[in-house]
Amino acid sequence: MTKRINAALLCAIFVLFLLLCAPCLVAHANSAQTSWSGRDSFGAYVTDKNCPVEVESEKLTLRVPHFPSNYYNSLEEFESYEANVTAEYAFHNPADYDVEMTLAFPFGKMPDYFYSYWDDESQSYCDFDDTARYAITADKEEVSRTLRYTLNSWKFDPKIDVARLSDDKRSSGFISPDTPVTIYTYNFYPEKTDYATCVAANFYGLGDSDKTCVMLQQFSIADYGKNTEMCGTWLTDNSTLKMYVIGQPLKKMPEWKIYKNGALRRKVAGRVELSPEPTTVTFNELALMYYEEGEVGEVDWYNAALDRLCEGIEKGKIVATHDPYSLNVSYDLMRWYEYGLSIPAGGRVVNSVTAPLYPNINLGWEPAKYSYTYLLSPASTWAEFGSFEVEIQTPYYVVGSSLNFEKGEDVYTYSRQGLPEGELTFTLCSSASPKYTRQPFGRSFGYFMLFIGLPIILIVFFIAVIIAAIVLPIVLTSGRKKQIKKL
Repeated sequence: MTKRINAALLCAIFVLFLLLCAPCLVAHANSAQTSWSGRDSFGAYVTDKNCPVEVESEKLTLRVPHFPSNYYNSLEEFESYEANVTAEYAFHNPADYDVEMTLAFPFGKMPDYFYSYWDDESQSYCDFDDTARYAITADKEEVSRTLRYTLNSWKFDPKIDVARLSDDKRSSGFISPDTPVTIYTYNFYPEKTDYATCVAANFYGLGDSDKTCVMLQQFSIADYGKNTEMCGTWLTDNSTLKMYVIGQPLKKMPEWKIYKNGALRRKVAGRVELSPEPTTVTFNELALMYYEEGEVGEVDWYNAALDRLCEGIEKGKIVATHDPYSLNVSYDLMRWYEYGLSIPAGGRVVNSVTAPLYPNINLGWEPAKYSYTYLLSPASTWAEFGSFEVEIQTPYYVVGSSLNFEKGEDVYTYSRQGLPEGELTFTLCSSASPKYTRQPFGRSFGYFMLFIGLPIILIVFFIAVIIAAIVLPIVLTSGRKKQIKKL
């Protein structure tokens, strides 16, 4: 009898547990991507300092005859996408001398839905070459241009990114193309290979951060504190670590220790060996370690690798947070078109730049929303700026914007003297009143149940089992005693 009751109780608790978990499991299984990132649009930037040229007027014409798809099955489908923007600048040279100025037009990053294809020769996926979708003219004549590359930062900043364009290999602090790099190789032999998982050393005080930088192969562990700069990596199958010392030598070599885990608390016995002959190269050789001749020039690659290293250098620390593989910048490059314009003394030139539009896609609305951004703030760097005009040619509705557009027949317009504050942002939709779609058990609820709700349910479930295991025998024993008394 007791066994039957125990079995029935456990079965009931288990069924209740499954019912409670069901929403979490369903929500997690049904969650899907609802948004895709596009690309901000930019104008042209003058790279010459103290350029006297003025912008008498700028007109932006944004043509959106249709929306992009969040996924393309073929090259033909992607080629049919035609939305673009043309920025037309009326330049005036008020100086009494001719001006030869260099301008740069940034492409930005590729959108998530950009078409990629498999290339049999390189045995890798390649992005569709969309350079034919760009056009640069001066007084309606095509302008010769050069494709350039810089490191693609998380957020575009014209003061930083334009300065990265250089015809020469740049230097940063003590790091230059000729800066020496010494490569040390360590081998680790823990006594218990199934026990040791990582190695680390304290680099605090081992060098001057203004003269020395250290890069660690597969850098992945860091612990900072007072008089502490613990850095290291997880052990691999070959238990080998390369340490790259850039600039002046270390005051003394780091004392490596083997640890059980990344908490760096429990040490493991073992042996550490330093290869007797270090290798010496220049930073130029290190920066070009992953470089292959092709579309990207050697100078642009070197400068992008230098900027990537500098992003990982923190003030007061000698170990960079980027490992040497981060210098493979092939997938982290921003494209630019660099071109020159000649404007005689007192002369004028109309410069037009056309580029495709790649908006952000948000399918969380019915119908979907498409958001566009055009950066205006960099244009404030011109000597003078006159009138500003925007025209959006589209059959769709503007359902949000940073500017107050006037609606016409399949067109929205805006004009003013001088640049408006902030950037130009607007959102288009095929409906004037899109509705936000929310599922009963959406992705957020699914994540909440998975990481918070499920552990709580498990704890309650096991507590219930323990209570049942303790209380049920007492109740049954008490019942038997009462039956015996009655007999």
